[in-house]
Amino acid sequence: MRLWQKIVLPTLALLVLSTALASILLLRASRDALWEREGQRAVTQLQYLAGMLRAGVVSHRLQQGAIQLSAGEAEQAARQTLGQQGTDSYLAGLALLDEEGRFPFWSRLVEDLLGRLPVPLEGEPGATVYQLCPGGQEGEWFLLCAMPVALESRPYRLCAAYDVSGLQARLDREASGTVGLCLGLSLAGAAALLALVWLLLRPLAALDESARRVAGGRYDERLAVRGHDELAGLAQDMNAMAAAVQQRVEQLERVAEDRRVFIGNLAHEMKTPLTSILGFADLLYLPAEVPGEQRVEYAQVISQEAKRLRALSGKLLELITLGSAQLELAPASLRDVVAEVELALRPVMAQSELTLTYHCAGLTLDMDRELFKSLLYNLLDNGRKASCRGGAMALTAREREGGAEILIQDQGRGIPREELDKVCQPFYMVDKSRSRKAGGAGLGLALCREIVSVHGGTMELDSRLGEGTLVTLRFPLSKQEEESHARS
Repeated sequence: MRLWQKIVLPTLALLVLSTALASILLLRASRDALWEREGQRAVTQLQYLAGMLRAGVVSHRLQQGAIQLSAGEAEQAARQTLGQQGTDSYLAGLALLDEEGRFPFWSRLVEDLLGRLPVPLEGEPGATVYQLCPGGQEGEWFLLCAMPVALESRPYRLCAAYDVSGLQARLDREASGTVGLCLGLSLAGAAALLALVWLLLRPLAALDESARRVAGGRYDERLAVRGHDELAGLAQDMNAMAAAVQQRVEQLERVAEDRRVFIGNLAHEMKTPLTSILGFADLLYLPAEVPGEQRVEYAQVISQEAKRLRALSGKLLELITLGSAQLELAPASLRDVVAEVELALRPVMAQSELTLTYHCAGLTLDMDRELFKSLLYNLLDNGRKASCRGGAMALTAREREGGAEILIQDQGRGIPREELDKVCQPFYMVDKSRSRKAGGAGLGLALCREIVSVHGGTMELDSRLGEGTLVTLRFPLSKQEEESHARS
């Protein structure tokens, strides 16, 4: 069942029931009021007839000059008096009953109506009662009224039948009109309700259509938000959901593209040293005799390319496992770590004729010691490769704004500003020919970024062509260091 049907059908049923109930109550109150008035009219006329009946009996007694009439004489006088009362369109018949149920005076209509009553027309002693009774023909209705009357100290009941067919027909017409009015109001209410529900649910239909388009791949779909009701809130939520889905899809597309480029670059980077290794190995294997100098040259090339391949695979493995590894960080002295890295780099710095100076404050960081040394080694080695012979590099570690800040400055070639956002991507190299000659594969800065991330830090690059590069690292202090600062 559709939503509009769930709203319209119960509401329409409730409307019809309430209208019908109101109409029934109104009709019943109107009918009761009319019958009450008609009953009072009949009782009044019957009381008048009873008075005339008693007056006729008294007049007959006076004419006879008797103190009291006998039962027969009283009934004879009653018959004469009632016989003089002619029937009309309202008073349809009269009857006089004694206490044994005999009819001293009667009309066939009253006798027939009394026989039709399901229960006897009786009430409290001395009370006047009336009851509606159908006639012998279709559409005939009579109000049968009875009241006690005493004639010469003998009890009787005076009955009269009043024709109320016109009143009953009027009530039937009113009932039919009310039913028609109720039906008309229900149909009008149904039409108004359908129009109102259609207007209220039209934004919901737009939401449904928009959701279908989003499900079909149109993630840029947005709904116009109007008003401040629940549907407007739902439209805002739909727009937020579509924006989130679009952002997620674009992110996944970027990830897929990055992976495609990553795999392509990886295949290319591994192909070059493998080709060199296989080629020079064939040169050593195929000729029957290779001069000693050539053999040493070929072996050196194979060794260099194998080392390059080993470094590439090691950095790649480290980069892949960093994201999923659960590291256990322990407090370590930053000064000691920097000193160890400087000592390890001293031979290669001497080969490149570079000077490395460092100044490190006594700070303690939560770190994985070997990974942190790898971070500093890669950054310093990148600066060494970008620097000219006779240049200088500097490393400064200091406390700043409640954390540790490490600055690594070189005086090398620098990086173009438009390349700064890309140099941390795997296999990205600004100068590919120079990087390969220096043994690089474009993984160093990507690995550094991951190491900084797992240590809860940030890394910023600032570089100018021909002036060098400044790498700024920021890390939170160790919890022990923060507690000692708080105590001091």
